Amino acid sequence: MADKNTASQSQIRVVVKIFGGLRTQTFPELGSFPLPKDATIDRLLAEISQRSPELISQIEDGLAAGYLNILVNGRNIRFLGNRATVLRNADTIAFLPPVGGG
Repeated sequence: MADKNTASQSQIRVVVKIFGGLRTQTFPELGSFPLPKDATIDRLLAEISQRSPELISQIEDGLAAGYLNILVNGRNIRFLGNRATVLRNADTIAFLPPVGGG
């Protein structure tokens, strides 16, 4: 039993949501996502990369071009720790590409 408790204490679950045009690329929504305790946005991106190289390619392109926003609990990571932002259990991470209209 101690091993199971130790494992659960060393892991967190975050909710990952993908919006806009990215959503149609493989995952409509990733949902609950297990990560090691004190994982960062970079670690999350590495995990997504293993699940979907096509999706991570689009995410990385959007980040490099400066038009993709990543929010943690509604706050842009640019105002937190960027890709080094530490994630906590039950955080919601949203990937938001630009939206146009009028």
